[in-house]
Amino acid sequence: MGVARGLATVLFLLMIPVALITTNIRFVANEPRVYRYAVDDFGGVAATGISRNELLRAGGEIRDYFNNGEQTLNIRVSQNGKETSLFNPQETQHMKDVKSRFRLVNRVQELSVVYLIAYMAVVVLWAGEVTTRQLAGYVLGGCGIAMATLGVAAGVSFAGFDSAWTSFHELIFSNDFWRLNPATDHLIQMFPPDFWESIVFFIGVLSAAEAALIMIAAGIYLGATSHHTSQSRFEPTYAA
Repeated sequence: MGVARGLATVLFLLMIPVALITTNIRFVANEPRVYRYAVDDFGGVAATGISRNELLRAGGEIRDYFNNGEQTLNIRVSQNGKETSLFNPQETQHMKDVKSRFRLVNRVQELSVVYLIAYMAVVVLWAGEVTTRQLAGYVLGGCGIAMATLGVAAGVSFAGFDSAWTSFHELIFSNDFWRLNPATDHLIQMFPPDFWESIVFFIGVLSAAEAALIMIAAGIYLGATSHHTSQSRFEPTYAA
């Protein structure tokens, strides 16, 4: 195995967990049912004093904001018979930061998926430098890395989600706009820490389940093709 192909294969292994996790993060960020879950199961109406319909509409506008070119999120809602801004300036600035992080996740997700497809197309199908059985083995390895990564993350989370969540915010944000007041700030009232703990758990379980299914499929393929390998290995050759 050449150095270049070796590095390409290592990158292939690493891109598998990256693609799995970032794809699921992207799915969750754009799934309307997640926003309904936040409102209906975590007391959003009672905490904000805003009607369910208004909060659900706001959730739709948040999803649109994550996918459009607007710099600033401006959501107006009806509260106590008056139209008012849903988020204060600190919350609005934090949402701008969140949008930039989501866009980064989206780019990483796209690049990881493109790389995985390109590796299979070029190295396996076009150049033939890796057999399909070797590819299945690499897929098993990449999914194993994904499972290990998720296991470590789960261990950290179970040891103390609140402290881990705080450390995560301190790592990815360069300011304190994310430090919101649950008594006054609608953003944290709509999406409280308990909601995020549930969502992180869901993303982890979903990613682990997907990795497990892929590993099973790869294992079945390796098992189904093992007799061909054994047969070709011991097949006699004849001199001309």
